[in-house]
Amino acid sequence: MSNNKLIIYGTIETWEFDSWISEFNKIHPGIKVEYSRKYVYGTPPPMSTQIKHDLSNTGSSADIIFSAISPHLQMQNQDLFQSYKSNGRKNIPESLKDSDGFWTSVILLPTMQIYNNENVEKNDVPTRSKDLLQDRWKNRISIHDITLGTFGSNWLSSIRSNLIDDDWSVFVNLLSQQNLQLWPLFRHVLGSVSLGNSDLGLTVMLYEYLRAKDMNLPIERMILSDIPLSVSATAASILKTSNNLESAKLFIDYILSKDGQNMIGNNYIRVPAYIQSDSKYSLSKLLPDEKYSIFPSFDVITKTNQDRQLFQNLFQNHITTEEAFNSNVDKVLKK
Repeated sequence: MSNNKLIIYGTIETWEFDSWISEFNKIHPGIKVEYSRKYVYGTPPPMSTQIKHDLSNTGSSADIIFSAISPHLQMQNQDLFQSYKSNGRKNIPESLKDSDGFWTSVILLPTMQIYNNENVEKNDVPTRSKDLLQDRWKNRISIHDITLGTFGSNWLSSIRSNLIDDDWSVFVNLLSQQNLQLWPLFRHVLGSVSLGNSDLGLTVMLYEYLRAKDMNLPIERMILSDIPLSVSATAASILKTSNNLESAKLFIDYILSKDGQNMIGNNYIRVPAYIQSDSKYSLSKLLPDEKYSIFPSFDVITKTNQDRQLFQNLFQNHITTEEAFNSNVDKVLKK
């Protein structure tokens, strides 16, 4: 095995991950890190398909993956990852890592709801989930494409436990009658609402929302009393077939350390998984005293295929991903 090389697949922007590599190399200058961004969507996850293709062709693949799908992959492919309980895991809450050490959250992905404050009067903003079913919001709600069986699907499945006063199945059926705009990327949801093409956005990343607020875009957070802030995460896992195991462990050690987590949390704008981090963008500083729920749970993951089929049946006639890609919502969000 090599100790001076490291291959990583991840969903994080290349320019951002390069800064991680730079800081890591200040401590371990002899390790060359090769990072490949694999941010594509679908079921099965294309990253999983890529890894299996690598293993089939060469017997090896990446050493580490950084992805929100790590829990899914571990449950679906029991022999894909190897356990590594880095000392830095103590900085990460129990709900954001698995007990066996197969995956550990590195950055948080708080998911929130927004509205266009130029199109919607403050007194008209929905305050409960059932308000989303009003006739006025038909054709005016954007959401991450829930037919893909990925992050957006998991979010809609996860609020099943929050709708105590309403039946989740009834709610989803009625929501499908609102003719939602389905988007392949969260930033498209944000862009659609910012441009006024839709009034409400149900799945928007907190860090992208904060960037948009800095650009003075006409959006505000929409708080639904029965749906708490939902937090998922990008997790790190070491593949069982790693050819650079010692280097992989050193990278995991760094990125989970307090210094590594503070480095992430001082980047514009990322939320470290170390919630009590004293970095600028730690969750404890951005949203102090906020109640939140972690998703996806084990139950949600096991029901992914079943719920995805339901969503496909209900939302199949909504705006397609091709139309979303051909839209101009990216223009408003360019740096």
